[in-house]
Amino acid sequence: MLKLSKKTDYAIILLTHLGEAEDPVSAQEVATHYKLPYPMVANILKQLVSSGLIVSTRGQRGGYVLDRSADEINLSEIIQATDSNFELVECVHDEELCKVHQYCPTRRPLIALHYKIQQFVEETALSSIIRDSQPINLTVEETSYEAANLS
Repeated sequence: MLKLSKKTDYAIILLTHLGEAEDPVSAQEVATHYKLPYPMVANILKQLVSSGLIVSTRGQRGGYVLDRSADEINLSEIIQATDSNFELVECVHDEELCKVHQYCPTRRPLIALHYKIQQFVEETALSSIIRDSQPINLTVEETSYEAANLS
């Protein structure tokens, strides 16, 4: 089944955390907050720096911050920074890789699904992931409606 690697999953978590933070965040702080292994967090953050998604600053108030607005970072960039290119099926980019490509009944629908998923990850901004991660705060507002008398 199609699934993101643990590294990509953690990268999305880390970037979401950085996108919500007002100040630079240390690798230790984020590893502790999410109970993730520090070496893996440090490694992923290093990859995200080299990919240009985040920047690091040294010093007592140093840490990691997003290099661009969360609106300008999409899920596709995060996946490319931590994994290889997304391919739902091998024959998406090279039909010769498939031995039955001339007779395959699933090739067209799977390629169509591939492109829909690819479009989704390209159109999904980090800011929408951050927004969706916020707890829902349902409040009851006072209304001017009168209660019905059901007697």
